[in-house]
Order: sequence, then C-alpha cells, then structure tokens
Amino acid sequence: MQDLFRRLVGRMLEQYATVLFVLAGVATITYFVLITDLRSQEGNALLVKMSTEQGKVVQDINVLLSQKVFVGLNGMDHKLDGKILVSLNELEQMHMSLRDGDRYVREGDRLMRVSGNLPNDLKFIYFDKSKPLDHLVRDYLALARKIQRIPAKDLHPSNPDLQKLLFTLSPLLLEDMNKVSSIYQRQTEFMLGSTANKQNLMFAILLASLALVGVLLLQPMVQRLKESALKMRQEKAFADNVIHTTQALIIGLDADGKIVLFNQHAEENTGWPEIELRGKDFFDQFIPAEEQGELHALFSGMMSGTVEFAEAIETRMRISTGDYLHVVWNPTVIKNSASGMPMMFLNTGIDITERKEAEKKVQKAHAELAQLSARLQGEVNLAATLQRSILPQPTIELPGLQGVANMLTSSEVGGDYYDYYKVSGHHSILMVGDVSGHGVAAGTMVGAAKAGVYPLIHEGVTSPSEILNSLNDTMRATAQQSLLMTMACLSLDARTGKLAFANAGHVLPYLLKRGAQSWQMLEASGLPLGKSADSDYQESVLELTLEVGDRLFLYTDGLVEEESPSGEPFGYDRLEAILNANTDVEDAEQLRNQILDALRRHCRSMLYSDDVTMMIVTHSDRVAQTAASNEVSDIIRISENFYRQGDHPIPRIAKEYVVFLAEQDYSDLLPRFSQDGICRILPRHDDFCKKLGWNHLLNQHNESPDDDLYALMPGRAQYRHFQLTHTDDKPFIVEEIHSWLKDQGHIPKDQLDALMMVLDEMTENSLYAAPRDGKGVAYYVKGESRELSSHEEVRIDIAVSEDILGLMITDNWGTLTPGVFLKNLAHAMSEGVEAGIGGVGLYMMWRMSDYLQIRVHPQKRTQVTTLWDLHGSVDMGVESGLQFLYHSEYESAYQMRASI
Repeated sequence: MQDLFRRLVGRMLEQYATVLFVLAGVATITYFVLITDLRSQEGNALLVKMSTEQGKVVQDINVLLSQKVFVGLNGMDHKLDGKILVSLNELEQMHMSLRDGDRYVREGDRLMRVSGNLPNDLKFIYFDKSKPLDHLVRDYLALARKIQRIPAKDLHPSNPDLQKLLFTLSPLLLEDMNKVSSIYQRQTEFMLGSTANKQNLMFAILLASLALVGVLLLQPMVQRLKESALKMRQEKAFADNVIHTTQALIIGLDADGKIVLFNQHAEENTGWPEIELRGKDFFDQFIPAEEQGELHALFSGMMSGTVEFAEAIETRMRISTGDYLHVVWNPTVIKNSASGMPMMFLNTGIDITERKEAEKKVQKAHAELAQLSARLQGEVNLAATLQRSILPQPTIELPGLQGVANMLTSSEVGGDYYDYYKVSGHHSILMVGDVSGHGVAAGTMVGAAKAGVYPLIHEGVTSPSEILNSLNDTMRATAQQSLLMTMACLSLDARTGKLAFANAGHVLPYLLKRGAQSWQMLEASGLPLGKSADSDYQESVLELTLEVGDRLFLYTDGLVEEESPSGEPFGYDRLEAILNANTDVEDAEQLRNQILDALRRHCRSMLYSDDVTMMIVTHSDRVAQTAASNEVSDIIRISENFYRQGDHPIPRIAKEYVVFLAEQDYSDLLPRFSQDGICRILPRHDDFCKKLGWNHLLNQHNESPDDDLYALMPGRAQYRHFQLTHTDDKPFIVEEIHSWLKDQGHIPKDQLDALMMVLDEMTENSLYAAPRDGKGVAYYVKGESRELSSHEEVRIDIAVSEDILGLMITDNWGTLTPGVFLKNLAHAMSEGVEAGIGGVGLYMMWRMSDYLQIRVHPQKRTQVTTLWDLHGSVDMGVESGLQFLYHSEYESAYQMRASI
C-alpha cells in the first residue's frame, strides 16, 4: 500500500502540469457558474429600481400639479403640462410591467423584458385586497390626467379632485408601492443569498483541490523552504542587531560569560582590541566588583531562559587606561532557531560619560543659582520693605478729605505708587501713579518719585501741574525714558472746596456728587512722566468745586486690565457698574472691599498679573477761611494791549467771567487763549456787536429763561422751529429752510449761502460728533442712517428780522469743551482748512458768521447760535466775535456764591 502511494505521488510530481491544469479548470468553472448567476440578478435589480422609483414619480406628479395651482407661471402652463404627461406615462409603463410580473434577462448588451409570473404576495397587493393597487393606480392616472387638462387659471387649491388626488389616493398609493418595493427587495436579497451559497460551495471545492495538491505536491517543497527561511532569519536577526547598534558598544558573551564578540565601536571607546579580549570573562575584565551583581544576575536569568526581557542597567566600565566610562546596557539574547534556547548574550551599551559630566555641572550650577537666588530674594524682600516704608498709611486723614488707600503688588516690589500730604492746614494733595512694569526696576522708579515729592512737600507746592512738571524732570533724569510713569494728581483747597486735577497719562478718576446716582469721570490729559522734556501739565488742568459729601475714586490700570481665566479683562464697564451700585455706601473701606471681592471673583484668584492700587476719599468738611479770597463777582475785562505785553496770570475764577476785548485781528492769540482758557472774545470796534448791545453780550454768562437765539434777537423777528426725529429728516428740513428764507425776499445771497453751509455742519455735529460716552468714544459712525432715540434731541431754530439773520441748533449731549474748541480753531488757523480734519467745521462756523456763541451744560445740552448782519457782507477775513459759555459744576457753584 505504501509502495503504491509513493508511486502515485511520484506520478503526480511528474505530472504537475496536469495538476495545475485541473486547478485552472476548477477555477474557470467556478467563475462561469458565479458570473452567470450574478448576471441573472441584473433583472432583479431593475425590478427593485422600478418598484422604488414609481413612488418618486407619484410624488413628482403631485409636486407638478401643486406648482400648477400655486405658481401659475403666467404663460408657462404648457411646460408644466408636458412634464405632468411625461411623468404619468412613465408611471403607467412601470406599473404595467410590475403588475404583469415581467422579468428582465440580459441578451448581449441589453436587458430584455420577458413574460413572467407574479408571486402570490404581489398578486394579493395588485389584485386581491380590498383596495387593489392596480385599481388605485388606474384611478390615480385618470384623476391626474383630468386635473392636468384643467387650465391653471381655473385650478384652485380647493378643487375636490385635486384634494382627493393629493390627500386620499396618494397616501394609499404610496403605501402599497412601498410594500411592493419591499417584496422585490426581499426577493433580490434571497437570490443574492443563494448566489453567496453557491460561492461558498465553489470556494470549498477549490480549497479541497488546493489541499489535495498541497499534500501530494507542495509539502516537500514547503519543508525545504522552512529550513532555508529559518537559516535566513537567524542571519538576519544577527545582522539587524549589528546594523541598528553600529554607534553603540556591542559585546557578545557565551553561556559562561566569555567574550565572543567585540565590535569596532567598543574597541575605539575602550582601547582594547577584540583579539586580546576573546575568551576573557566580561565581568572581571570591565565591570567593577561592586557593580557586577545586578548585571550578572540578569545575564544568568536571560541565558537560562527564566528572564525574557530586561530593563536597561547603568554601570561603570573600565577601559585600557584604567579610567571609567559610564555606560547604559541594554541586554538581549540570540536564540538557537532549532531548540529555541539562548546561545549568545548580546550586551549593547551607550556611553553616557559626557552626559554624566554635564549633569554634575548642572547640579553645581543649580547649587550656585540657589545661593544667588536666596541672596537676591533677600535683597528683593528688603526692597519691598523699603518701598512699603516710604508709602504713607492707608488711612487718609487730610484737611477736608478722609478715606483709604489700598495697594496690592503682583510681585514683591510693585510699580504702583500712591501718596498724599497737606500744605498750610487747608490744602490736601493726592497722587496715584503707575510705572510701566513691575518688579525691582519699577520699584526704583517709585522710590525716585517719592524722593521727588519730598522737596515739594517742604516747599509747600499745591499746584498739580507744578507737581507733575517737577516729577517729570525727576523721572527723565532717573530712567532716561527706559521706564515711564503715569500719575493723577489732585489738589483740594478745603476752605472753598476748589479741586484742581492734572493728569500725566493716568487712567481717569471718578467723582460722585453728593446725592447723585452715578459716578462721573474727570477728564484731563497729558504725557506720562519721563516721556518728554516739553510736557506742560498746566494746559489741561481741570478745575471744579467739591461740595461736602462729594467723593473721589482714584486707581491704577491694573484694576481694569486684570483678566479672568478665559482672558476677559475686568474692564471699565464692570468697575462703573460696581461704583454706581454702591453710591449709597459711605464707608470707603466697605466700597474698597466690594471692588476687591468683585475682582477676586472675576479673576478666581488673589494673585494678579499687575499691581492694583485704589484710593477712595470723601470731601468731609470745609476748613474755615483764613484769608480773603481773591475771587470776584464781576466781569474781568482783558484789553488786547495789556495781554500782548507778555504773559500775565489769569485770575482763577470761572472762565465765563473773563472777556478779551480785541482791538484788531486776534487769531494769532488763539494758542494763548487755549492755554489760558480765554473763550469769550469780543471785537471792541465791531459794529455788529454794538448793534447786539455790549451789555447784552457781556451778560451772556447769566442764563436767560429764553434760548440764546431769542435772547439775542428780541422783538419782532420771524421764527421757525424744526425737530429732527431721524437722520433722514435732514435733507427735507434743509430744503424747507432754504425755501422759507428765499421767500422772505430781503436776505442777501451771501448770507443765505453762509447760513446753509453752517446749518449743514452744525446738524452733522449734533447727529454724529456730539453723541459720545464719558470716555469720548463716538456712539455713531458719520453718515449712519438711524432713528433718534426717545431721549435724544436735535432742534433747529431760524430767526429773521429786518437787520439780523439767526440760526441756532440745540442737542442734549453737552460733550464739547472750551479747550477742544479753542485748540481746533488754533489748529485750523495755523495749518489751514482741510476737509475731513477735526475742528474744520467749528472754524468755518466762526469765520462765516458775524457772531458765534456756544453754550454748553456738560453732559446735558449744547446750544450753538450764529448771527449775520443783513446790511453787511460775508467776509471770512474778518474775525468776528465769539463766546463759549461752559457751565460746569464749579462755575455754577461760583455763581451761587456770587449771588449771595
């Protein structure tokens, strides 16, 4: 039997081509059986597609009929009708094919329809149920064709046929069509499953054929291939280890720990040639006795097979010079491919001597750095102690002022600074500053600022501008512009409540008037200390009068710039909301704690990235007068000859009481007017001023119950009044004003044109330039179309008499200040008129009118009045009279005192 089997195998080996031919025949038969079966499925796929698409065709017909009802398309009815007919014919064809049970078979490149039998479940749906699908389709087709023939103009959504088609027949039809589609899909799935079974059977036959051929023909060849592959794997494993560790120490040991492999890299690093080391004990030759234990134990475990893998081990390695290398060993074993037992211990080492030396240097550097850090920390702590010692106590007790100060530093030495002192028993000085940065350098600037304040205290300096001018020189000499310092400086005369505020680029403080419900920002500008030698802080000093009970809040920008974990700053809006919510809190410490609690909640931390300083004070009382006041209650007239002779101090009274009497053109004096705050200029020899009445003009600081236009033009003038409710009202009102003035018949063209130009500019200012928030940011973009809010007023008044033409515009913003007005006039005079440059409009109002008057109640109302002499001419070369009347809180208080 065995002999017969061997002869059979030999015969098959000799006839391997016949075996391969048989396998090819089996594969070919399998292919043709499967491809024939799969092609038969194409017809089923087509039936599934048709059964699925007929529902979509019904929906398309419904949509087209709906379009015909609701769209109409005005002349496009025939296109809709054509689409409906095409869809109806398509539906009828698909239904007939599916209803008759037709089949589709491939003949060449085409699928041909042949007659077939309808399965019982489909026959029930099409013909035997209570409402057969065949009847439903025919009813649907008939009704749809009927509706299609109705003209679009006569077809309405309420058409009963359309209602029946869409809401009665269509749902039943689509439901049955979905059932038909599901049945065809199940049939297709069953046939595909049958095909899969055939595939499995043919695959089993093919596998059996392959197994028979493999046992009889391929097994001897496979055995030879295994032996060759094993030998190749052994050689490849060794070669890979050598290749991947070329730049490492590679030392191979036999089962006794003797060296059998010592690569070139190991020779170069140790100074030993391989020929001298072969057969020597690795551990005795290279590893110090005290470090052999762990590595030797690992060698024994891996060579015995009890340890499969090992972690890296670090030891010293003795070299030929007697010195030591620091080496990290990564051991592995080479196994016998036949027995699987370890036959070589391969020790791969990485020289880390340089790294060890670097670590020692780093450790030494860390020790030295720790000593230096300790010394520097001591110096920083000393600097912080000194800085705290130069600052006054946080509880403020000054003449007329009581309150608290608070400073939180982001590091040991902060860059914030606060100070206060008193002079002569009735002047109180407050200062809050912030250096650009923090730490020791910023602390040095704080110390320099304190040193600069000491002589000012002894000299009794009370003027905020003088204080800032002096500190500016100190900061420039100290930091040479490498660091800057912002500072807000306020001076209170506790005898009168007069407060002066000068600012060197610092965040603006807040004022709460007694009984008010919101804090107001005090505005004054100036460059930071140390920025420029030309800084003069007198130019922007703000003066006002505090009443007993008024309160001040000063701070540094660290408060509003601190960010939450998500990066949102604390911000001005949040600060103002807290201040306004606590207007009834009179205790300064309580208000300070409210703000700090809100800051901690916002930042979710008590450690801040910048220094935070606050000062909260209340004007608590008035100090008894010790000397007669130099304030007067009458108009101060300054003649031009006196003013041009040199710099003269302007009396520190409300600027409404100072009038400059011009003898000639005075535009060259506008920069000085701006600096001295002179904003009432009347040409002494101007005929139009005489016509208006000198006493009348000089008394304009006293407000009249009437608006300025009616106060300046009393008598039998004709008046027109216009109120804007939308920005788009402007062109219509301007046109109506122009027509009304032309109809008067006696207004010269020059005056009429000048009024229309000034009217346009004044209206634009009231609509876009005047609406600003407390920080001077415009609410609206110029030219933006908008409806005026309920609290916003823009009013235009026109007056015409036999001799005078007048225009007045009133808004309720009150944002224009005398300083801005005079600076704009001076800039336009020196630089010329250029479109789009701020201040040109104000300049044109002044130059094109015979008299200009501006009355401002801050944050409440602005009233601009321009007048023309109808018997004169418009001459832009003539510098007419102008008066800017600014009724601040200080000036109102002065008027009250003057009237007592």
